[in-house]
Amino acid sequence: MNLRAISVVAVTSLVAVFALSVPADAAEYTDLLNAADDFDDDDPETFKAWDFHIEPTFRFDYGTAQISREAPCVPQNHPSIQDNPLVDRNPRLVRDRDRCDEPRIVTNREMDYQHTRSTVDLTLRAGLYKDLELRVTVPFVLSSTRSLKYSNEDARADRRVDENNSSVDPSNDRIRNHAEDVFSPTQSDGAYVSALDQYQMYRFFDLGDDYSTYERSGLADPSVGIHWAPWNDYRDDTKATMLIGFDYTMPVAELERHDNTAVGRGIHELAWKIAASKRFGFVEPYFGAQYFLPIAAADTLYGKVDSGADGRGEGQVLRNPPHKGLFTVGAEFVPYEDAETGARYGIDLRFEFGYTSEGRDYTPLFDHMTDPDNPCNGLTLSDVRPDFDGNGNLTNPEAVACSWVVQQPSNSSPASYDLRAAIDSDPNREFAFTDLMSVDSYATFAGQFGLYLQPTRYFQFRGVVGLTHHQAHLLTNARTGRDTPETTTSSVDMTSGLERNPAYNPAYDNSGDRFQIERYNTWHFMVTTALQF
Repeated sequence: MNLRAISVVAVTSLVAVFALSVPADAAEYTDLLNAADDFDDDDPETFKAWDFHIEPTFRFDYGTAQISREAPCVPQNHPSIQDNPLVDRNPRLVRDRDRCDEPRIVTNREMDYQHTRSTVDLTLRAGLYKDLELRVTVPFVLSSTRSLKYSNEDARADRRVDENNSSVDPSNDRIRNHAEDVFSPTQSDGAYVSALDQYQMYRFFDLGDDYSTYERSGLADPSVGIHWAPWNDYRDDTKATMLIGFDYTMPVAELERHDNTAVGRGIHELAWKIAASKRFGFVEPYFGAQYFLPIAAADTLYGKVDSGADGRGEGQVLRNPPHKGLFTVGAEFVPYEDAETGARYGIDLRFEFGYTSEGRDYTPLFDHMTDPDNPCNGLTLSDVRPDFDGNGNLTNPEAVACSWVVQQPSNSSPASYDLRAAIDSDPNREFAFTDLMSVDSYATFAGQFGLYLQPTRYFQFRGVVGLTHHQAHLLTNARTGRDTPETTTSSVDMTSGLERNPAYNPAYDNSGDRFQIERYNTWHFMVTTALQF
């Protein structure tokens, strides 16, 4: 199951009940409520004037992953080291012929990630006409957590991650040694800005051997949908049941931002679904496809991060949230059903393949990076500039380690594309990261087992357990920008507000510096009770 999908889609594919009083209901995946229905037999005793369900659902998700970071790898004594002192002085350089016999990019594990989410959904379903259903879902997130710590849970790992080798939370001694190698007390403003390209020892946030956790809760975005089955296996057993559905998620919940604990996404999401099933005895196989089109609302973290005059900010490559697609195949097994009492018991086995496109989105790093208490947020160019004592020793390693925050144009207001000019004109301009990141595309693979217990036609209990595997993908993958005809160069001008991507940060978006999430698995547990009228 693709847990990146929103609440309405989870309910659409997971929460349905069996309302008809005949033995040949559609599979749970394609079942719909209906009203004003005589089941095509003109029998007034079987006429169903209306159909209405109330379905509260509790869902718990538990996920774990490992976050690694790219690093350049060059064999010892390779000519690229000997001929390029900038490569040799990179503190993140891996000199290991066992890991690379030629220069290339490798990944080093950095953090363990853990997330949980407890949600209560209230779904109201109403039959409008024959196999035509309206549904409304209101989700409330009881708790949603993101947790990070040093990656030391793998007992087979060949290195222990701590402040002595971490590239996320290094020690002050490592910061000081690298800064004293790159910067000097007598550097001009221009030389300092140039030296920032060589500096690699950042502290993005604090880590430890225990998880640091951020918790959110509150009302999530509600949804409304309409679903219709133009063909029904029960009405015409020469055809399969076919379902066509549309759901709309409304961005009315409070938006998730760096300075609150809300969970709203700020997206108008349009979801289309087509599915089919066919009953063969006590087995009913089914398949389906879904597509989710996200449209950013007006006041969200999506869209342009710099709307300056004269075309500034047009270099931003990705602005929209990711698009998603989902393919489902499964089978429902019904070992027992009773037409008179409405009793029905079923088992559901389902497999899903999903695809999420690249886009700007919330990531496991969001809360830790954007925290107002993060010491890097709110610093100025003057603050992160290295200070030295009379002996040439760096005196402000904590601030210098935060210099990543000033290298992203959108981190200041107005956006600062040319640090040389900014140092001269406004050295006390504040920088803070409060934004989303550019995430790479990835696939998901999921399986689930469901059990339905319906002792009468008026009540159903459903339990589901599932596992989703998320393909490894980059969490920081912004492009440098867009080359425009206004310039004479064939590459992006990194000091131009017309060309540079204001959301690009060389500290973690450069090839060789990007963060990647891998071994990402999420367990899902869901319990539904349905009152069927």
